[in-house]
Amino acid sequence: MPTLAATLVLSGAAHAQSTIDISMAEAPAAPRLQGPFVYGAAPSSPFLFAIPATGRAPLEFSAAGLPAGLTLAPSTGIISGTTPAAGSYPVTVTVTSSAGTASATYTLQSGGTLALTPPMGWNSYDSFGASVTEQDMIDQAQAVRTHLQPYGWNTVVIDYRWYEPGQPIDANGRYLPAASKYPSATGSNGFKSLADRIHAMGLSFGIHIMRGVPRKSYDANLPIAGSSFSTRDAGNPNDPCPWDDHMWGVRGDTPAGQAWYDALFQQYASWGVDFVKIDDMLNNTTRRYHQAEADAIHRAVEKTGRSIVLSFSPGPNDPSWLIASSGHLNSNANMWRVVNDFWDFNALTDLPGVLRAASTWQGVGDLTPGHWPDLDMLPLGYLGPRNEWHASGQTTFTKNEQVTIMSLWTMLPSPLMFGGNPARLGSDAWTLALLTNEEVLAVNQDALGARGHRTAVNGGEIWVRDLSGDRKAVAFFNHGDQDMTMSVQLSELGVTGTQVIRDLWRRADVSGVSDALSASVPAGAALMYTLSPPGGMGEASSAASTSNSSGGGSASGGGSASEGGGGLGGGGGAGT
Repeated sequence: MPTLAATLVLSGAAHAQSTIDISMAEAPAAPRLQGPFVYGAAPSSPFLFAIPATGRAPLEFSAAGLPAGLTLAPSTGIISGTTPAAGSYPVTVTVTSSAGTASATYTLQSGGTLALTPPMGWNSYDSFGASVTEQDMIDQAQAVRTHLQPYGWNTVVIDYRWYEPGQPIDANGRYLPAASKYPSATGSNGFKSLADRIHAMGLSFGIHIMRGVPRKSYDANLPIAGSSFSTRDAGNPNDPCPWDDHMWGVRGDTPAGQAWYDALFQQYASWGVDFVKIDDMLNNTTRRYHQAEADAIHRAVEKTGRSIVLSFSPGPNDPSWLIASSGHLNSNANMWRVVNDFWDFNALTDLPGVLRAASTWQGVGDLTPGHWPDLDMLPLGYLGPRNEWHASGQTTFTKNEQVTIMSLWTMLPSPLMFGGNPARLGSDAWTLALLTNEEVLAVNQDALGARGHRTAVNGGEIWVRDLSGDRKAVAFFNHGDQDMTMSVQLSELGVTGTQVIRDLWRRADVSGVSDALSASVPAGAALMYTLSPPGGMGEASSAASTSNSSGGGSASGGGSASEGGGGLGGGGGAGT
């Protein structure tokens, strides 16, 4: 890494603690195609992908090069059908409206790797806890479709204890959704009806589960579907979750344990589940990662014939010890938590702890695209109406902290799972602008899948990340309580010649940079930039960068800049 420098601003007290401004520019009327531009799915699995696009409605979609077995709905942009044989399939998509036309190439990668860029979506926990209902999920999914999906957010997830109250189980010991919260979950139908409704919106559907076998199923010694084993053969009462009393662990390295997970994930596949967040995959007291069960879960998913993204939770209190399992995690999970629960209030891991975890994991060299350290959900916007750890309301993070969070998640990069209430975004312009800055999201979703690298400086840190199209992303993080000038020499970034430089949070070109990029970073905030060779736009240029806001920091130097540098990169997720 280069040697990077930072110095404190010697300005008056009135400017010592600025509040950052971000671009509030709305999407233009002319259509623009957004990432992810690369998408992974398993051969022969059900496929679903809604093309992310902004612009004045109605939009009309068309595609050239779509593989056999897939069809595109022109009025919605939803591609569905059956994933073709293993291979790479470039598809040219065009979106048209009364305000114009845009085209871009999306690449379907059919193979064994999903989530080719960090998953993006919404999880119910931060706003609803264990109380989320079927109608809540429908309402919030519709809000995701309206406000976030046009920018690539494509998954909605029901978090924990959907089987409460009552803990209903089927004849083979598997939990069923509680009918009082999910009235369509009749008989063995489970979440199938709800999943169908969410898929019709072009969104993937996910659930949270606990590792193991239900204790009530273990006590009843029920037969495991499709096998000669019983729940007592698979369960391990000596391996409980330390903080939840619903489950016993599973002997993942035995045929009975494998049979349990095979049956469990066959059930989820039949329901149309595309994303599974599996909790209690490590023990912070014993510092044990449940590797045998991770192996069994991974094998079970492969047997389903469905593209199911796997997310492991929780993360460690101390980020250092889990790194020893990074190679195994890279082989068995699409994303895994590297922090304990991150909230805006009374968190098990606070923002400084997340920064430490990101610093720890940015140095891990054996990670590949499709496998992402997860900094946890984004507790931003309005958290409620049934928030479990404090009164419902706007996040207690300052605007500066919120920009730091989004910037850090983007530069690592981490999956982006929004925890706030999507239905409130229509009346929350600032949070919506934070979550839908297409230039920031393009860095998170860049198809190269490169990891960011961090250098600590006095009072902050500077991150650099390679992007597609010979571009780089640079982020300045000010951890102090005063505004700070931070700078980096372009030669230290390995770039030569005049660069096209974009200030991403301001969505503005930066001019006059010749030797060093320098910026005044507000206290506790972050600024992000992309540097591109002249004429370089990355892998897609349909979403050109615009701005009508002056932002919360200034950049200076020597050189020239023009529109560009915000070229959009790829994404990932599960086919549905």
